[in-house]
Amino acid sequence: GSATSPEAIAFYRDNFNIQRVVLPRVLSLSQVRRVVENTDVEVETFAFGSLCVMVEGRCYLSSYATGESPNTCGACSPAKAVRWEETAGGREVHLNKVLIDRYAPGENAGYPVICKGRFEVNGELGYAIEAPTSLSVLDILPELQAIGVKAIKVEGRQRSPMYVAQVTQVLRQALDAADANPEAYVPRSDWVAQLDKVSEGSTHTLGALEREWQ
Repeated sequence: GSATSPEAIAFYRDNFNIQRVVLPRVLSLSQVRRVVENTDVEVETFAFGSLCVMVEGRCYLSSYATGESPNTCGACSPAKAVRWEETAGGREVHLNKVLIDRYAPGENAGYPVICKGRFEVNGELGYAIEAPTSLSVLDILPELQAIGVKAIKVEGRQRSPMYVAQVTQVLRQALDAADANPEAYVPRSDWVAQLDKVSEGSTHTLGALEREWQ
């Protein structure tokens, strides 16, 4: 499950002696700040990778399609359930025989999960739940450091060693630059380009971190 409040974190600290908590990707920056200010447990936040619009750990879309829960099998789209097929209409991706999307030649493909698939709703074809894009905190590293976030997390599950190496290398350089001079910190264009190469849809966003409503 997800812990999104100081009270929930205190429960795990008192009963399981946790030393650090990884906050889910559904919190805004001000909500992250509020958690940090009201707990003595170290806080880690997601820095780069897929976004999840669900309450993390409580999504049943993959279970519905594959019969396997992300909590038990460790993946939203088990590799054995994913199938790509070239058709006259484009490249199709299926999750356990459920058609998720169809891509035109040269079109960037997203992660093969139902929540980021294109479906026809009320006669219109589009992303019914969420468009493919990746979370990237490159723009706000000094802010995360300033509010007391102790570590950042790169999503590595179902990713290649090359993906993890490339992302961590960029973020290491960015963190060092933010540490050296937070007031003058600006993400380098080559950092952004390198991360966009491995981003879903070749685009990035701050996701819920820049959300105004709480």
